[in-house]
Amino acid sequence: MIAYAHYYTDARIKAYVKLIEKHGGSADILVLKEREGQDVETIGKSRIFYLMEKYQGNSSLFYILSYIHFFIRAFIKLNILYIRERYSAVHVHNMPNFIIFTSLVPRLFGIKVILDIHDLMPAIYMTKFNITKTNSLLKRMLLLEQRLSIKFATHVICADHMQLEYLRDSCDISDNKVTVIMNLPYDDTFKYVKNERNNKPLKLVYHGTIAKRLGIDILLRAVALVKNTVQVHVSIYGSGDFLEKALALKKELGLEENVFFSRSFFPVEKIPEIVSNMDVGVVPNRKNQATDRFMMPVKLMEYVFLQIPVIAPRLSIIKYYFDETMIKFFDPENIEDLGRCIVDLCKNPEERWQLVRNANVFFKKYNWKDQEKKYLKLLQ
Repeated sequence: MIAYAHYYTDARIKAYVKLIEKHGGSADILVLKEREGQDVETIGKSRIFYLMEKYQGNSSLFYILSYIHFFIRAFIKLNILYIRERYSAVHVHNMPNFIIFTSLVPRLFGIKVILDIHDLMPAIYMTKFNITKTNSLLKRMLLLEQRLSIKFATHVICADHMQLEYLRDSCDISDNKVTVIMNLPYDDTFKYVKNERNNKPLKLVYHGTIAKRLGIDILLRAVALVKNTVQVHVSIYGSGDFLEKALALKKELGLEENVFFSRSFFPVEKIPEIVSNMDVGVVPNRKNQATDRFMMPVKLMEYVFLQIPVIAPRLSIIKYYFDETMIKFFDPENIEDLGRCIVDLCKNPEERWQLVRNANVFFKKYNWKDQEKKYLKLLQ
C-alpha cells in the first residue's frame, strides 16, 4: 500500500490492513513520517515504511513539490521491495492520484494495481485554493491527472455513491472497473464503550482535522451564542492548519471554560474511548463544491456507529444517506441555526435517543461485512 498520509490516524488504511491480516495476509505500507527519526516498524504481520514528512500550508506549488518528492521516494522504495517480495497487488490511496504511477514496474509484470479515491482532487483543490473559474488551467490539469490515473489502474475504489456518479460522468469509467467502499468504522477497531451520560453540561465533541472549510469557527461561535442559555461544553480533538486561529477565536469569544482543544491527533483506536463519553457529535462543515457533494464526513458515521446523536449541516452528500429523523440538521454556515440545534438537544434528551435509534438503520444497509467481501474479491 502507498499513501501520502499518516498511517497513525488513517482509519481507512488501517481497516484494509487489519482485514488483510485477518485473512492470513500481510502488507508493506509506504506512508509519511509522523515524527522525526521514523524509518520502518513492524506492526502485526505488516511493515510500515516512513518515507518523508508532510507539507502543511496554503501554497499549491509547495503541495505539488511535496507530492513529487513523495512520488520519487515511493517509486524507488516500491520497486526495490517488489524485486524481493513479489507482491500480489499494489493498493494506492489518493491524494494525489498520480502516485499510482509508482507501481509502473509491478503493473508491467501484470500485478493488480488498485487506485483508492478517498477524495476527488479537482473538487478539493478548487475549494482549498479558492479557484472559482470552472474552466481554469488547474482544474483541467487535475481532471487530466485523474483520468490518466484511473486509466492506468486495473481497478478503482471510491468512498461513496455520489463520488461514483461523478466518476461516471467526468471520467467515463465503466461499472465493472469501480467499486464503492465507504469509510465505515471497522468493527474490530470501533468497539462501543457504554458510559453513563449526564445532562449537564451537554458534552459536544468534534474530532479530526481542524480546517476552516470544516467549520470549527462556526461551532465556536454557536457555542458562544448559547452558553448563557444552556450548560454546554465542547471537546475538540485533532489538529490542522486552522488550529492557531481557532485557539485565538476561543479566547476572543470568552470560551475558556466551555471549550477544550487536544491540539494534536491521536490513534484511530482511541476514538471509541473519547467519543463514547460524549452526548452529541457535531459536524460543522461549510458548504462548497467539495463538502456539499463529495466529502461524506467520516466522523459523522463514527458518531452514529458509537450511538451518539449528530448535529450536521444540510449537505447533499449527508442527505443522500440520512434524513431528518436520523440527524439534527442545521442550515450550512448558519451560526444561529446551529445554536438552536444545540439548545434543542440539550433540553430534550429523548430527542437525542430517538436520533440514535433512527440513525442505526444506516448500518443495516451499509456495513463492513459486505465491504469485506468486495475488497477480498478485488485482491483475488
